[in-house]
Amino acid sequence: MAETVCSEAPGRADVARLTALLAELDERNLDNVTRTESYLELYALTRAHPPDLPWLLMAHLVSRNAGSLMTDIALLRDRGDGAIAPPALRELFLFLERANHLIFFDAWYHVLHHLLGRSADLAPGRCSRFVREAWARHEGARRAGQPHRALERALVRDLVTNEQNFIERRVVHHPRFPIARALVALAEALGQEAPVVLPCTQASIQVGGFAILERRIRAGMRIFEAMADRATRDAMYEWARRHPHDGSRPPCDGARGPARPRLRDAWPAHAVRALWDGIHAPPEPDPGWP
Repeated sequence: MAETVCSEAPGRADVARLTALLAELDERNLDNVTRTESYLELYALTRAHPPDLPWLLMAHLVSRNAGSLMTDIALLRDRGDGAIAPPALRELFLFLERANHLIFFDAWYHVLHHLLGRSADLAPGRCSRFVREAWARHEGARRAGQPHRALERALVRDLVTNEQNFIERRVVHHPRFPIARALVALAEALGQEAPVVLPCTQASIQVGGFAILERRIRAGMRIFEAMADRATRDAMYEWARRHPHDGSRPPCDGARGPARPRLRDAWPAHAVRALWDGIHAPPEPDPGWP
């Protein structure tokens, strides 16, 4: 077996654990709760075997925010005042869930291959050419001894770029979600866009045009900049460990709002699949991001 990249001295138990995590992809992609906690678990492993991968902590926090939005949508649905029709709210939820699902489907696979030292095994059709080249570039630069901070930032940009292109046509501009796109655009036009709120920092990050690919990528890099400082990143991680995600609370301390149901009570997995049988289907081929 090739030497793993995630640790200077990996043990057999570490390789076995990473292999098991890779095999659990489908189980961990059940819903927003399993994805969000899985990202944090894998980030913890990279902390134990440096260098850590901050993209995983970013993914955890963004997914936590998405789960909070999902419970907000359920509150609007259950309020029953007719301000937004229930079918429109269901489509908005499915829009978020499909993106959350597809990003995890893609990232869990290629990140674990990197951590296992198997990036060369990433096959066309399963991972984009862009992300295969990104891992090869990163691993080569690390072996060549390039400065860590520059390597870290470049990798985050590549992973953010890949994930946002991965959902660009499969979700963001997919014909399945016209009402969801309209609701997001309306919220932005009215100044009601929900920001990504990060713990242990004053950062509150808005995309300012979710339909525009480059703006989503720039927002992802602003999230990284908010945790680039090691002390802040450590504090965010410890906060996340102390606050298991279930979607029932705002995404960070100090946020205010009505009491939320637990995400799994608001959107049970079996009920979500009944809304649309394609919600957790494999990604469609995308010639624009091969």
